Amino acid sequence: MPDSPAFTIRTLETHADYFRAEAAQRVIWDVLDNTQVVPLHVLITAQTNGGLAAGAFDPADHMIGFLFGFLGRTDDGHLKHCSHLMGVLPDVRRSGVGEALKRFQREYVLAQGIDLITWTFDPLEGVNASLNIGKLRTIARAYYPNLYDEMADNLNTGIPTDRFEVEWWLNSPRVVTPTPRPLYADLIATGAQLINPALMGDRVVSPGALQAIPTNSRYVLIEVPASYQAIKKESMQLAQAWRFHTRVAFMSAFAAGYVVMDFISEAPRSETITRRNFYVLEKSAPSDQP
Repeated sequence: MPDSPAFTIRTLETHADYFRAEAAQRVIWDVLDNTQVVPLHVLITAQTNGGLAAGAFDPADHMIGFLFGFLGRTDDGHLKHCSHLMGVLPDVRRSGVGEALKRFQREYVLAQGIDLITWTFDPLEGVNASLNIGKLRTIARAYYPNLYDEMADNLNTGIPTDRFEVEWWLNSPRVVTPTPRPLYADLIATGAQLINPALMGDRVVSPGALQAIPTNSRYVLIEVPASYQAIKKESMQLAQAWRFHTRVAFMSAFAAGYVVMDFISEAPRSETITRRNFYVLEKSAPSDQP
């Protein structure tokens, strides 16, 4: 994918590029404290030692997206690429820039002879889940409560920074030849269990009762709100409730041997709730291994 008529993806090459990457970070994440920005000297050092600092540039050569990662190893010594940051300017989001940056990253890392990229993201952010799990076909089997503690930006302020770690096995069949996402109704019909059906309100959804993790079901579904940022604007108390509710759900499911394999976002027949989001977890999934 990586390029389109509207933008070009390339590695950062000049000091001006790196300065623009610092500025882009402040806008993308609405940074309130400059110590939260990865500085030029770190980006250059990583880039010249096997890492990747790349940008998406519009026809006027303005940076509209940014990606940064570096080399790492798994617990068993497998070489991998750690994708630390990827973001897009607010006015060009949902236009394919983020996916193009990740596709560029995949080709870059494969050229190094590496077959695994990992990164973290907030499991309550549905747009990120749709890209990371639904489109890129990563998997998740690790959940870290409050991984980054308090962050000085307007996207994370006031909420524990819980994160999935996702694994992108670049040569796996699910990545190379992805299959269509399943439908919610089809999964339920085949015995999948929704363990936390949300409570539908007039304006927002609330966490429902959390059921026990089944021991004999191949699939379980975990529901998350369609717009977590909207819930935060409506009620920080409700946003925190969703955080702690889903923390228990995911950690319990992972402990029982389930792996996040897919993400569903569907529009229900409702005048007030326009979308519902579900993670699809599979137990002992044969395709979750490289």
